[in-house]
Amino acid sequence: MVFTLLDTVSLVSTSVLSNPDELVSDPTFAIGLILIGLMVGIAIGLSGLGGAPLLLPSLVLIGIPPQIVIGADLAFIFGTKLFASILHGKERNINWKALVFLLIPVVPVMLFASWVWTGIKENYGSDILDTVILVLLGIILVGISLYMIKNNVLKKDNLNVISEHSTTSKFTRSEKTTFLGASSIISFITQITATGAGAMTLPLLVKKCHCPPKHVAGTSVLFGVAISAVGTILHYNMGNV
Repeated sequence: MVFTLLDTVSLVSTSVLSNPDELVSDPTFAIGLILIGLMVGIAIGLSGLGGAPLLLPSLVLIGIPPQIVIGADLAFIFGTKLFASILHGKERNINWKALVFLLIPVVPVMLFASWVWTGIKENYGSDILDTVILVLLGIILVGISLYMIKNNVLKKDNLNVISEHSTTSKFTRSEKTTFLGASSIISFITQITATGAGAMTLPLLVKKCHCPPKHVAGTSVLFGVAISAVGTILHYNMGNV
């Protein structure tokens, strides 16, 4: 939890780099950022929830544009998941067949999402874009919450019935299509909100990958690294990092 707290404070600091004078000249603003970092860090350590769903609304309340937070959060995700992906790779915890199908739509879909982002901003203004980001974020949070509630109530997780050594030699056409379609949706949402990639990818891999839990985790982490790297580059080019 300590490392998570430090990472969260780092993300908060990154988010305000676009307006450092405000941070220096307004002690109340600086105290607010520190308190948000502490509270979000504790919440993440206790729940395992990603930083964006908690940070974005909090930082918006103190006047930081959501667009800046999105870019910074994608960079944060890339940095924190990169090391974990290396460890999973060394342990051979990656299902490369599933990962390939997940990665195929990432670049074109995230480019399309960036085009949509830019189009909304240029044609309707930053305020409308911020509203779109927050509305989509709210929908994602509600969906994730409902899934977690359902999963906790049923208490029947597919991970419990999958052998530690089981694997899938070949995916069906339907499963390949599911991977491609789900990855397209996840890529678009991640580029707009920087939220939900892990929470949406894990259930997909559990149901369709038919592989051990460690392979599910490793594949999800490496997918997160790839998608956050692409998103960070695109948001950097748009001036959001």
